[in-house]
Order: sequence, then structure tokens, then C-alpha cells
Amino acid sequence: MRLSKQIWWWGGGLVVIIALVGILMAASSKPPYRGGDETARPTQGPTDATLVLEEFSDFQCPACKSAQSTLKDVLATFGDRLNFRYYHFPLVTIHTQAFRAALAAECANDQGKFWEYHDLLFDNQPNFSRDDLVAYARQLDLNIDGESGFAACLDARAKTDIVRADMREGDNRNIGGTPTFFLNGEMVEDWSKLKELIQAKLIGG
Repeated sequence: MRLSKQIWWWGGGLVVIIALVGILMAASSKPPYRGGDETARPTQGPTDATLVLEEFSDFQCPACKSAQSTLKDVLATFGDRLNFRYYHFPLVTIHTQAFRAALAAECANDQGKFWEYHDLLFDNQPNFSRDDLVAYARQLDLNIDGESGFAACLDARAKTDIVRADMREGDNRNIGGTPTFFLNGEMVEDWSKLKELIQAKLIGG
């Protein structure tokens, strides 16, 4: 009876050791991310502008991609009088890669390349595998490797809190789809008429 207990204890201990080794090996395969956690939120234009344009968007959303030409026209025309702010609102139930793409954009933001990466994501929609996302980072000459690199940031899902905070903000504003724009806090009903709407606001003071 004593021998059988010893065998049981040895067997149980061996299982625990094997489990611990597996956990340590898994942890060592992906370096912890040690980049900046207090990254400035992505905006364009003067921060003291009288007009504030906000977009809630999803990188995998075809309509969001279509809206980019209108948005670029607006920023080119009114960029010196307009502050533009971007918020992540991935529609995770239908766009299964959108959340990961948002994380990747925030990892690029750590290295000062949010807008360049943002454009690459829409240009290459919907190719958002991990290898794709790392390849886009390489195109922008981002630091990929090491504890502060893009790959560690992406693999650790280090920017989850930022993306989820944007999503909560969208929920608080009763957003039902993407893209959704707000101009000075008012929801824009038809984003295709953004330019005209902004012009009217400027004329009206």
C-alpha cells in the first residue's frame, strides 16, 4: 500500500513538472512586449480646431474602405481647420480579422506610423493574417523583432485595452455599423456628403 502511494505521488509530480515545462516553453516562444503603453491617440489636424471630425471604423469593412476617398478629400480640403480623430469599432461577429488588424494598427502607432499602416490595411483589405500584418510593418520599416518590436506587440495582443475602449465608446454612442462619423459631436447621416456638411458648418460659423 505504501509503495502504491509513492508511485502515485511520483506520477502526480511528474505530470505537474511536464505541465510547468510546457507553460514555460510556450511563454518563452513569444517575447513579452515592452513597448510604449501610453501611446498618443491617432489624430490629424490642429488640436484646437473649431471643427472635430470623428470616425468609428473597421479595417475589414468594405464600406469603410469606400469611405477613405471621401475622407482623404475632406482632409486635403479642410485639414488646417479640422481635427480628425479615429476610433476602432471592429464588427467582430462578421469580420473575424478586424480586431487583429486594429491591434496591429496600434502596434504601428507605437512607432509613429499609425496613419501609414492604416492606409496599408485598407489598401490590402481583407488580407489580415499574422504574416500579412507583419509584412505591412516591414514595408514601413518598423522595428519588427525584440521585446519592443511590432511582432511582440501583435502576438501579445498588447493593445487590446485601447481597441476595447474605442469599442465601448462606440457602444455608448449607439453606433450600429461602420463607418460612422461625428462632426462636432453630431452623428453624420450620410458620410458621402461630408465635404458639403463641413463647408456649411464653416460658412455658418
